[in-house]
Amino acid sequence: MSARKICLFTAHSPLGGGGGVILRSLVAHLPEFEIDWKYTAEAAAPGHEVGYLGRGLVGGSIGHDIWQTGKMLAGASSPAIEGLVTQLLATECDGYWIVSHNEGLRVAVELARRQKQRPVHLTFHDDWEGALCARSLRYRWFGRLARKLTVTALREVSSFDVISQGMQDYYHTLSAKNGPVCHRYLPAAALEQGSHGDTSSSDDLTVGHIGSIYDRADLVKFLAVLQQHGCAVGSKVVLKMWGCHLRSEHIPSFYRDSVRLYPPLAEAAALNELRQCDFVYAMYPQSRRLALFSRTSLPTKLTSYVQAGRPILSHAPAASTLARFVAATGVGENWTGNDC
Repeated sequence: MSARKICLFTAHSPLGGGGGVILRSLVAHLPEFEIDWKYTAEAAAPGHEVGYLGRGLVGGSIGHDIWQTGKMLAGASSPAIEGLVTQLLATECDGYWIVSHNEGLRVAVELARRQKQRPVHLTFHDDWEGALCARSLRYRWFGRLARKLTVTALREVSSFDVISQGMQDYYHTLSAKNGPVCHRYLPAAALEQGSHGDTSSSDDLTVGHIGSIYDRADLVKFLAVLQQHGCAVGSKVVLKMWGCHLRSEHIPSFYRDSVRLYPPLAEAAALNELRQCDFVYAMYPQSRRLALFSRTSLPTKLTSYVQAGRPILSHAPAASTLARFVAATGVGENWTGNDC
């Protein structure tokens, strides 16, 4: 019996970001399916040229982007969406797997409405309203439209999965439907290598971090507490950050000597660096405006931290998915930032 063919669509490169990491891990462990990965991005990804459908709808110059994205979220006619849907409908497959990022949310709705022969499965790595709108000045006023389209998608598609229990609970309140939690797949061997850690023999207290920082003010609060602790125990403290978009001028001068900024690393190299740290740091924002984001998203960097085998300091609201993960697994401690 031949493998079932699935058309996977993402509005990002197969090689980019946390979403790409998650999807690549899943695709590699689904041998019973033939995955035809289609995507939009600024340019074709090396090794994935065949699936490239052109530039995405979301992004670009502010005026054009706001107009096009607003129409997309409102369900209005859109030549860009029409072109994508037409190409996907013409793809030979047994079913569709769509990721909700950017135009993916609208694409899933259109595919589900226009044909009933092939199921449409929708994957949520972030909530459009809580993450893309709340974290962006550009899309901030589109929150209600994004929520309405999300509810429509939850009701129209054949099935869906979510990134966290917090998102699962929230989407159940919106649609009375349940989707399973699905994150990156890690085989047992990936966890065993870092189970004992490999900390440096230096007297410095070294903290590791990879990826995004969601709130600079929260980071400064952490740096203040870190320096206080270093003074109390007589150790120099160093926060090493790989792949963070901060520049040195974003960090108050008083703390700059404690922060080392490095370019992104491939995961294998990043794990080697993280294993030499005393602990690793993960943050989710304390801001009320980003409360829905903190309650529903889940940082993919956690999968790297767990492989590194170092204790995790979670700096996040108690109700966040990050704090709940750390509490449930026992891999570290959570600090809400409300005390020192």
